Amino acid sequence: MTGWRPWVTRGGRLVPAAAGLAAAVALTAALAAVLLPVRTHLSGATSALAFVVPVVVGVAIGGFPVGVAAVGIGFLTYDALFIPPYGTLDVSAAQDWVALGVYAAAMLVVARVVAEQRRARAEARQGEDDTRRLFEVSDLLIGDRPLPDLLHRVVETVCQGFGMASVTLLLPEGAQLAVAAQAGTPPPARLPASGSPLPSQGTPLAQIGRGGTRTLPLATADRPVGLLVLTGPALGARDQHRLAIYANHAALAVERARLRESALRGEVLAEVDAWRRTLLGSVAHDLRTPLASIKAAVSDLADPTVRLSTDDRDQLLATVDGETDRLTRLVTNLLDVHRIEAGTLTVSRRPEVLADLVEEALDGLRPQLEGHPVAVDVPSRLLVEVDATLIVQALTNLLDNAARHTPAGTPVRLRAAARAGTVALTVVDDGPGIEAGRVARLFGNGSAPDLSAAPGAIGTGVGLTIARTFVEANGGSLTVDAGLARGLGLLVSLPASPAARAG
Repeated sequence: MTGWRPWVTRGGRLVPAAAGLAAAVALTAALAAVLLPVRTHLSGATSALAFVVPVVVGVAIGGFPVGVAAVGIGFLTYDALFIPPYGTLDVSAAQDWVALGVYAAAMLVVARVVAEQRRARAEARQGEDDTRRLFEVSDLLIGDRPLPDLLHRVVETVCQGFGMASVTLLLPEGAQLAVAAQAGTPPPARLPASGSPLPSQGTPLAQIGRGGTRTLPLATADRPVGLLVLTGPALGARDQHRLAIYANHAALAVERARLRESALRGEVLAEVDAWRRTLLGSVAHDLRTPLASIKAAVSDLADPTVRLSTDDRDQLLATVDGETDRLTRLVTNLLDVHRIEAGTLTVSRRPEVLADLVEEALDGLRPQLEGHPVAVDVPSRLLVEVDATLIVQALTNLLDNAARHTPAGTPVRLRAAARAGTVALTVVDDGPGIEAGRVARLFGNGSAPDLSAAPGAIGTGVGLTIARTFVEANGGSLTVDAGLARGLGLLVSLPASPAARAG
């Protein structure tokens, strides 16, 4: 319990002891002023009972020491103003001495009873606060809060719940300690050395330096987790025990959050590994097809025993040229995959005419689209805010997918329209489409693309995944148009340019 310092102020406000004493004095003076004109008509017991009120109020506000002071003030006031001779502290009658003695004894008993009730209420409130804080920790234990949010909650709770000026949480990073969260005023200039080992569980509060700075370990049963650095008033044995319990619960919560993050990282790495294995398999398949075509065409062209007409030679050369372009696009996609994984994909967005981007993508795929009638309905007035290189590559991948995985003679249609703040472009083919159960894995979605479809039914997903990545990097989206009765429709949503022309 904090020592009794009645005249100390905190933040310009009286502490409870001083406030209680002031209230007792004021009430004693007020009661004396009210009773003084009628004192000759009152019995001694009635006058004494009136001064119970300042004692009770003083104890309720400031505690038992204030109650004792209020008894003393009431005793002197009662003697001087209500026991003859008035205006002095002299007592002429023995019964008056008895009255004063009974008053003092009774008031001290009342002060003690009220003080005990006050203490019991304070302990009940403290118990409620302890229960609430432990419930908050339990909520942190069973919740799925991100680690930074959890660490912030821990230091904020300690700072507010224990009246600390500053609370800093240090966590190990390799062989060093680093500040992970902080609450209150700036942390002290002196912190534990970065290379110091973490204390083990059960280590008590240890003082470092001056100014009331102490450390408390956070530890689970098998290893230390972190270190709390606290700056503020000294804590009593009860508060130290509560803080130790809270620290143990907080250590469990932090350890659980870190284990959960490790598990999530493991899942991500497993998905990335599966993606890479599938990517290698699909790339090997895609590489073999154009290489086989190029090899066969070149072999025929180089074989002196094979007599070729001019049309046959031109067709073989066109095959070599087309398959080489296909290999070039595949290698470009592989380089794009590397840029995506390395985080070096840069986006330079500016206003572009969508029709020009579509035309550029079509120009690069004329040989592949030769057997597919292409219908384009893209108004020239539509402007989008995008990186032209990335969007052209994305559209090329979508058109190449439609050309390679639909029967010859089936049309490919492109249509675009303005929507609220966006421009929607749909690439539709009349091929076999895709089953509803395969839509979720069409673009990979962070895992391996769907390779289980029948040959010719749909692409491997590598080009489509890259297309979706490029579209999303420009603030757009790439989804499957579910409103088609047949074929496959891919809906590209791109941000409209603020400089879009009206009409």
